[in-house]
Amino acid sequence: MDRRGRSLLVVAFVFFAISTVVPAAAATAAPATAASTATPATSVGVPPSPPITPTSHSQSANTSLGCVDGICHDDPINVTQVDGLDAAERDRLLARSMARVEYLRGEPFTESVPIRVVDSETFGRDELAPNGSDRRYTRWNDQVWKALFIVGDNTSTQTAITDTLTGSVNGLYSPTRDEIVIVADDPDAPRVSEATLIHELTHALQDQRHDLTSPRFRGETQDADLAVTGLYEGEAGYIEDLYRQRCDDDRWRCQRASPTSGEGGASNRGILTVVLQPYSDGPGYVHEIVTTEGWAGVDERMVDPPTTTSEIIHREPLNISPIEPSTTATAGWQRYTQPGRNGTEVAGEASIFVMFWYQATTVRANTVDPGTLYESEGDYDSRTYSAPPSDGWAGDALVPYRRGDDDGYVWTTEWETTDDATEFHRAYTAILTARNATETDPGIYELDDDAFAGAYGIERDGTRVRIVHAPTTDGLRELAPGLTPSATSEQIPGFGVAGALLALLAAGWTLAWSATRPRD
Repeated sequence: MDRRGRSLLVVAFVFFAISTVVPAAAATAAPATAASTATPATSVGVPPSPPITPTSHSQSANTSLGCVDGICHDDPINVTQVDGLDAAERDRLLARSMARVEYLRGEPFTESVPIRVVDSETFGRDELAPNGSDRRYTRWNDQVWKALFIVGDNTSTQTAITDTLTGSVNGLYSPTRDEIVIVADDPDAPRVSEATLIHELTHALQDQRHDLTSPRFRGETQDADLAVTGLYEGEAGYIEDLYRQRCDDDRWRCQRASPTSGEGGASNRGILTVVLQPYSDGPGYVHEIVTTEGWAGVDERMVDPPTTTSEIIHREPLNISPIEPSTTATAGWQRYTQPGRNGTEVAGEASIFVMFWYQATTVRANTVDPGTLYESEGDYDSRTYSAPPSDGWAGDALVPYRRGDDDGYVWTTEWETTDDATEFHRAYTAILTARNATETDPGIYELDDDAFAGAYGIERDGTRVRIVHAPTTDGLRELAPGLTPSATSEQIPGFGVAGALLALLAAGWTLAWSATRPRD
């Protein structure tokens, strides 16, 4: 399988169905590009079943949109999931699901879509396991996650991402193989959610119409990756939502397979929350486009995809100029020449929001109200990735450095207004305070005995905030000789510890996620 690394997500040309009940989630040294829903599986050692392909489907044999292999979108099918599906039942379910995607999207399939069923162990080994990631990239990637306070020292980002995904994926569509892979306890008699098929078949239709292996569907940076993922996952999630609406009001009889029993992987909630952003905000983004411009508007964006998560979150185009970070590091510190944009990453608004949210939930940092994430902004928007410390984002450049065994980074952020910059500065300092960092000089902090240990320097100049991290305070000015640290201002209050406690005690992480439209 072709894989290209990204700091928070890995574009592996696969489109996942991720469980929102058992937390899990984003890896070459990170995850694969996203998609819909999942059910954990526990059976291991079961060989995969052979591919299931409709016997002779071709669109030319159908006289109407929404009928496939003689089965139309509103036809009943003789299928029971109690003892799993045999090959004939799977063929019928697949044909009707294809017909339903055609009907909802208004576009025909031009080719059959084969399905392969595997157990969770096989899926984790074949689809999620890293395939010889470059050590230099892995080290670079670790610094990106550390900068976001999501994965700290002594933890492999690659392992954390793989563990978060493993055991919590229902299936995927692979454009490089033109197939859907379904994860089940028993591959020979699987229980298959029709909603999962609808979602993955939407990706197959996208691939047939737009070629999802095209470079335009792979962002150069993390933020660009998440943005384009929000487009194609948004369309798949929106079609899935339309399907569920027809099921709920009994216009269609639907196959609601019960989740398989199983244990999800060891979940990092920060990773998971980043990975789920396109699934959460994408359907609402696509719904607004369809409402105002029709499906033609979605097709136009498939030709010219969005490039920032801010556009997906706020549904407005954002034209920003890339930040060109300084290259004046001294004392033997070296930049990476790749990956990212010449060794520079762009975290973006969504990931910055998750940084503040994750620290509020884990160490009660006075950054954002954790409950903000669970506020729905509409029927097609299941989560909110917007809060004062991340609003007003106008670009960033995160540059990891190395020197021998030492690591560091310089992270430059740009904001629309000075108030936005001040609020970001305040919230970032609140993270260090919550982790018991010591302010040794104004704007200089030392953090000991912590997964994110080291020295931090924070500089605010108008609408720009620069963060420098090194193992020691001497390293701060080696990485950024012109660093002028700034003391924080507490003029803009945070949400308060009481709000954090209320949000954390409300229902717990698992219940909070499973309360949203279940993605099977």
